[in-house]
Parts: sequence; C-alpha cells; structure tokens
Amino acid sequence: MEGREYMGRDTLVKEFKGRHDHKDYIKRGIKTENMFIDEAFKLGYQVEVASDSQNMSDHIDLILMKGDETFTVDVKARRTGTDKSKGFDDLWTVVEFKNTMGNSGWLYGKCDYFVFEQEDEYVFANSEELRELCHEVVDLNDKVKYFREANYKVWGRSYQNKKDLISRIEMSKILQLKSTFNWKKSLDFSTRVCDNSILTTIKDNNMSVIKGNAHWASITSPNTTFDSDGVWTVDVGNLDEKNKKIAQADGISIKNKGDDRGDFVTIKRKVRRKDGNLNKAPEVVDAQKRAMIGTLIGNGSEVNVLYSTYEWEFGGKSGVSADLRAIQVTNLVPYNVDADADDAFGVVEDGFVSKEADSEVSFAS
Repeated sequence: MEGREYMGRDTLVKEFKGRHDHKDYIKRGIKTENMFIDEAFKLGYQVEVASDSQNMSDHIDLILMKGDETFTVDVKARRTGTDKSKGFDDLWTVVEFKNTMGNSGWLYGKCDYFVFEQEDEYVFANSEELRELCHEVVDLNDKVKYFREANYKVWGRSYQNKKDLISRIEMSKILQLKSTFNWKKSLDFSTRVCDNSILTTIKDNNMSVIKGNAHWASITSPNTTFDSDGVWTVDVGNLDEKNKKIAQADGISIKNKGDDRGDFVTIKRKVRRKDGNLNKAPEVVDAQKRAMIGTLIGNGSEVNVLYSTYEWEFGGKSGVSADLRAIQVTNLVPYNVDADADDAFGVVEDGFVSKEADSEVSFAS
C-alpha cells in the first residue's frame, strides 16, 4: 500500500454518490463502519476509507495498517432475522451471490476479510474461505419463494424486477473456518481486548467467576430440549468450599443429586431474550485466553465460568439465577461422541488405517 495516506482518528465514512438505494440500511451500514473504525483506532490500527470505485466494484470499505500488517475489509452491519419484529439475529447471516443487477454479489469482492458485526464483537472471515464454505453448503439450484425459507438455499426479489440471489447461513459455520478471528467491542464493560479474546474481567456487584468441573455442557450448540430457541448451559460441579461460598454469596442455589457432579450449580443463558432479541453466545477460551471455536467440552473438564446474577419473580416465587457470560477451559476432557465404540473396540495394530484420519479417533486408545 505504498503511497497511501492513512488517516487519523477523525476518519469517517460518509455516504457517496450512487448509494441512495435503501437509504435506511445504508445509513445503518455507515454507522457500523464508523464504529468499527473507532475500534480499530483503539487497537492501534491506522485506517483509510476506500475510494468510491473500490467500494462499488471491489466491495472494499476500509484499509487497515499496523506495523508491517495491511489488509482490507468489507464491514457488514448486524442483520435482523426472518421476522424483523424479533430484532437482530446473530445466529444467522446473509450472503450475496448476485446483486440486484444480476452481477457478482459482495461474496466475490476483493477484500481480504468480510467483517460481520455481532452484538458484542466483530467476526473476521477470510474472503476465500467464506466463498469456499458458501459454495459447499448452499444449494444454488434450490431457489425458494420466501426469504424465510432461504437457509442454505437461494432467494431473490424477482417480484421487484431485481436479479439478486442471496442465502442465509449459520454464523457457527463461519466461526469454524480456519482463519476466522474476532475483535471484542470495547463497549463490553466486562472485558478488555487481547489476542481477539477475553483478557480479564472487571468484577462488579453482580459478576463472579466460579471454578469446578463442567458437566452436561451445551455451549457449541444450545440445548433445545425445553426451549425451542435453545439455551446455552453448563453444570459446574465438584465445587470446593471456596467456590461454594462464592455461589452462596451470590444467592445461587447449590444442588447435589448424588452423582459425579457432587455439589454443583447450573449456569445458563437463553438464546432469545424476553424482548425477542438474541443474546450473544458465551465466549469459550483456553488456558492461554485464546478463543476455542467449535470444541465440545466433555464431562469432568476443569473450567472457570464467568457469570452475572439477576433476580426474577414468576408465579408468586422469586429467586436469583446465573447468566452464563464466558467459560475458560483449563483442562479439557474431550467429549466422547461414541462411548459404545470406545468400550467395544481395541486397537488392531496391523489393521486398516483411513487416509483421512489426521488424528486419533475416540476408540483408538
């Protein structure tokens, strides 16, 4: 990027000629870009706003530079779900294969990263990896009539004489891509930014960290047994006296069912809030505070769990519950997806070995 003049903290994205279609959406997009610029400055990046031609033709919004690092991004504002009355939906996002003119959509832009705004963070997806993912999981031959049916299928506004082709994919698939990383929004009062993950918690009157062993953790995928929208939940068991005192001081009920959990507390967070908006998924980090993406937490794993407390009243009863904010896994017990196979089989030393097996499977021990 030799010869470029990187701007200071007064850098702003302004609406330019040709961006007058869908004015409300464009206005929200510009606001999101300016908020992202502010976050970049706080992380020590210099920022240049892309030219109009770069924006329109190459789908590049911003150029970021820090030391020897330079990369381009296309920033995407938070999206509502299929029912706009329920607010933002951070579990799914929209990808554009063709634009309203029938030309290549933003998915084929020349930026290095697509940045998806979430409630508490920005998710960076490598553009090449995202394109490969979309071509793998979306059926481009299955065109549906309604946007609400466009999960891994395609939909367009031909009824408005437009030639666009878009689809909805789950954010969880983007988070599992090799090069994906995230920036925490600094407005999140409970965390500071470091290595794109949780660094430290700022203890206040209703936030605590409790240590124990994880049991029945549903974090990668929410538990939908009793709630169709899902609940992220974990039982933190085998609590010692120190951690039982933490729970008791917060008013959290300690249970004991006479099983492997010993004295335990249940900490959870609903996917959907009462106002219809979606909650942010709890963050999961390892012992070095690096993000763990798509890792299943097996029973007995040693964890530190960050939670906040809230009071509730329902049906004449009241109490205090714990809202799951983040989990640090300090000693992972791998989740055994097939315990029967583990018990039934032994290793056959001279037997067939799959060429696709890059790592030891659960029963090969």
